[in-house]
Amino acid sequence: MVTKDDFILITGASGFIGTNLIELFESKGYRFVNYDKAPATKKSQQQYWHEGNIMSKKQLADAFDKYKPTIVIHLAARTDTLSDKLEDYIENTEGTENVVNEIKKHDYVKHALFASTQYVYKDKTVPFGMKDDDYAPHTVYGISKKMDEEYIRKSGMKCKWTIFRPCNVWGPWHMRYPNELWKMIAKGLYVHPGRKPVIRTYSYVGNLVKQLDAIINAPDELSNRKTYYLGDMPIDSYVWLNTLSKEITGKSLKRMPKCFFYIGALIGNIIRLFGINFPLYSMRYRNMIEDFYAPSNVTISTFGAFEQSYEKNVKETIDWLRSEGAQYFEYWKNKSI
Repeated sequence: MVTKDDFILITGASGFIGTNLIELFESKGYRFVNYDKAPATKKSQQQYWHEGNIMSKKQLADAFDKYKPTIVIHLAARTDTLSDKLEDYIENTEGTENVVNEIKKHDYVKHALFASTQYVYKDKTVPFGMKDDDYAPHTVYGISKKMDEEYIRKSGMKCKWTIFRPCNVWGPWHMRYPNELWKMIAKGLYVHPGRKPVIRTYSYVGNLVKQLDAIINAPDELSNRKTYYLGDMPIDSYVWLNTLSKEITGKSLKRMPKCFFYIGALIGNIIRLFGINFPLYSMRYRNMIEDFYAPSNVTISTFGAFEQSYEKNVKETIDWLRSEGAQYFEYWKNKSI
């Protein structure tokens, strides 16, 4: 339970999830600081920013000495899947080790929460592991987060700790979707492959941060040495995408047989060999047609579902994109005029 005596240190809170988490913590009157190497994305949150890099042991130590956090939420990470080199994800591996080792030095830390990813496990035969430490990492990014989890589990931290695995997070302050997927939908360039349902677990960021807050306030038996997938109930990916399309364009998404996407992905593979950025290639095509769901029902039954209306959450997101968010994206800035 978060009390008036608690102080929360959040690493990487200038990012997407962190920005939304700060909004929630502000509304709840929590005391906290954003420890990040980059300034706050949302200008009004600049007051909470403490410049620091998780790769610097000295900067971490100085921040802990200054704030003496009783709760640590570790979000800082490289979260894209663009590289196939593990060394490119050193912020995830070595950075997390630095945070864990700093936490171990201080008895005043009572709860540490670590962001992992749904990508630590993806298997077509067995959709998700039977145990928390079953792994089948998807992408090198997933491998880096698997290593994080293993380090946390064997670290010997005396404080309570929780690992949470966000699933396909979307919503206000997402800084990649507006320039990619949502812009393609707005331009009428996105077409959905086939008619077979593709079951995915998505996580509206507003629900995710509330789930995270519920874990922070949960009794030890529900939070200590536990691992949770943070997300909404699994759905057909077309439902989410079509809801976005209706809100952005007023029209439903068109569908096209998968064979056209397969051929396009092969062409894309060749074009990308010449250093040209082509939107469709084999890995992206597979991601579009493969199921990838998670046991978010466990989290929902334990901590709550919150707002499950995709229509409401999509409208909230696109309203943000057309108003406060528009200033960050040239396309949407012009579109809102």
